[in-house]
Amino acid sequence: MLENRLVEQDGTWGIDFEDFEAKAKEAKIFLLCSPHNPLGIVWSREELTRMADICKANDVLLVSDEIHSDLVFHGKKHIPTATLSEETAGRVISCISGTKTFNLAGLQASTTIFPNLEMKKKFDDFWMAMDVHRNNAFSSVAMEVAFNEGEEWLEQLLAYLDGNFTFIKEYCGANIPKIKPTVPDATYLVWLDCRELNMDNETLRTFMIEKAGLGLNEGYTFGRSLSGYMRLNAACPRSVLEKALGQLKDAVDSL
Repeated sequence: MLENRLVEQDGTWGIDFEDFEAKAKEAKIFLLCSPHNPLGIVWSREELTRMADICKANDVLLVSDEIHSDLVFHGKKHIPTATLSEETAGRVISCISGTKTFNLAGLQASTTIFPNLEMKKKFDDFWMAMDVHRNNAFSSVAMEVAFNEGEEWLEQLLAYLDGNFTFIKEYCGANIPKIKPTVPDATYLVWLDCRELNMDNETLRTFMIEKAGLGLNEGYTFGRSLSGYMRLNAACPRSVLEKALGQLKDAVDSL
């Protein structure tokens, strides 16, 4: 596995394109997370086009994971990678689902879109050989209903999540200044910069569980360069967030 590490400058994350081009010369497949999890980045058309062009120049197949594409905020717009151009569409496999959007992950229903039937047949043969290719009748119906009739629910969800992001940012700023949250432009996940606590990964994990009573995701599990960060799921009632952040404040105050 080759890892193109994202780079951070003053709290903003971006692509190291010099490294990306170097890695593309050695790669066969590029796995793109768009929008990005855990950093909540909505890639611009320019960024997507540059990545796609580099993949094309090096004959790298691009697999675009767009599972969070309905959860976008702050006036940003998700651009499906396969829509960049007709030529790009022929070189992209797109992965989408309603499981994040409508909280239906337990139904295990998702969609993979291929540029041609030959590629789809290879994929189908693989899953059928493993005998895990079926969706059950309930998941198919639930997905269809969610996409056709879930717009009002989704609009309310987006507004509520955006309010949760604001609450987290303001609470940490006023009460836990050593922990700096990055408000995402997509997903329902908030990236917490805990580096000022001066803990290594294992100490930080233990601190969150044993002192704060929180089960967060460790940053380093998403990439070797992401030590000192934690991922917080903000898709919950605000009362739960308030309780969780209160516990985190008490734990940090006790240090």
